[in-house]
Amino acid sequence: MTNHVLLIHGWSASDKSMAKVGELLATHGYQTQDVFLGGYPSMDDDVRIEDSGRRLHVVVAEMQAAGTLPASFHVVVHSTGALVARWWLAEYFPDGDAPVANFLMLAPANFGSPLATIGRSTLGRLTKGFTNGFQTGTNFLNALELASKFQESLTLRDRLSEDGATNSPFSEDGTRPYVIVGADPIFGTGVLGEKAWDGTVRISTANIDPRGVTVDFTKGSILEPEFRAWTRRGPEDTPFAAIPDRSHLTILKPAAKESASKDAIVSERLAKLILQALATQSAAAYRAVAEDWAEVCLETRKLAQDGEVADALRKRILGRASADGSRFREFYQIVVEAVDDSGLPVDDFSIWLTAPKKAKETQFKAGNNVTQVEIDAQLSLIQDRHVNTCHKNRLSLHVDRRELLANFLRDRIPPSYEASLAAGITAASPGKRVGYFDIDGKEHSALIRLRALEPGDEEKGKRFLRRYTTHFIRVILPRVTSDDVFTVRTLR
Repeated sequence: MTNHVLLIHGWSASDKSMAKVGELLATHGYQTQDVFLGGYPSMDDDVRIEDSGRRLHVVVAEMQAAGTLPASFHVVVHSTGALVARWWLAEYFPDGDAPVANFLMLAPANFGSPLATIGRSTLGRLTKGFTNGFQTGTNFLNALELASKFQESLTLRDRLSEDGATNSPFSEDGTRPYVIVGADPIFGTGVLGEKAWDGTVRISTANIDPRGVTVDFTKGSILEPEFRAWTRRGPEDTPFAAIPDRSHLTILKPAAKESASKDAIVSERLAKLILQALATQSAAAYRAVAEDWAEVCLETRKLAQDGEVADALRKRILGRASADGSRFREFYQIVVEAVDDSGLPVDDFSIWLTAPKKAKETQFKAGNNVTQVEIDAQLSLIQDRHVNTCHKNRLSLHVDRRELLANFLRDRIPPSYEASLAAGITAASPGKRVGYFDIDGKEHSALIRLRALEPGDEEKGKRFLRRYTTHFIRVILPRVTSDDVFTVRTLR
């Protein structure tokens, strides 16, 4: 078993931010001279995640050549550090054989943060960048923004593929990934109205088990398009623990006294989870950790429920049975990218949640007769909608899973509708000679099935959505042009 650990910090932090994690390791058999604090300049506008990843590769090679690092060691990252380390692994070890045994991510920003656009704003530069020439790391923040192209591109190298490839830097008996994220917001961030987050990253964006699908409207119909699921790279289910007592900052302070809970089991759990991950040495042990951590998530989810059992749990963990449990709800992140069948981005499009009517011949009419179902979905299910500022054809939705299953699908769907969640998509015509679906100058809408209340055909999206997960949906729209975009006539 290796006792060497490399700790990598997050955006706007320094290597010292990881010191308390290092101290925990030092008190549990890890030698302090074998625990290293890795750093990178995340606040410089000209530096990219790729630059830090390349330099990480050089530093590791130099340390191994000098005998400071052995052939195998552990890596523990926080927040943006996950993207740096993941890029390094995907770039240099796409088929595995990395020198990393266990790869533990603490509150990782694997699929973005709602604070990234704030950090890039004038306010962010005045506050965060005051001591750094008013720089806040533009390229890092672009990658961290919700629905960024960087996140999807990286995911298509280490966790998913569109062509059936399964090679990955990660495996159960090679480099084993883990995620721990808190659900206790940083003090003061409650004004943002977020739920299911730690004050910086959402639980669903931390999880490293994303799903992806290509919805192709050039094949099939507007109600039943071709649905091509992306393939998993690496382990199907990684150990994932959503814990109720830690924020984005206190997850770096494993001591029980830093916990938001006075319950001994909960307050001491973070330290035990960290040590459990780094002690894992086999595929079987790795799968056992995943099962253990799933039970942790189950307990956290119960804090959002109603009834005597949930009241007793809130009393034990939060100190009050009447404590607000809504911040422990489960959410989905849905990231939609719209392109036409030539690969060009479709910037002027809209997505809304709805339920399909039982009459299969019914078509969507954008902007006409907005239904009560669509109003209910907008108001109750979508906590946040964000259009990526660098790529206007990409957007993210933060969707309340508990509200969907407990109320929307069961009680708010009229008999003429299926008990199923779908997304409607509408794209505006670029001009009078070019359109999507048709060139009649009108907006046309189509349907993407996301989740049925009852089990069904997963290939058609009836079980596509999973709790605590980011879902990539690439939508291909048929680009239609008028005959006069190119004509031929004789000279006379």
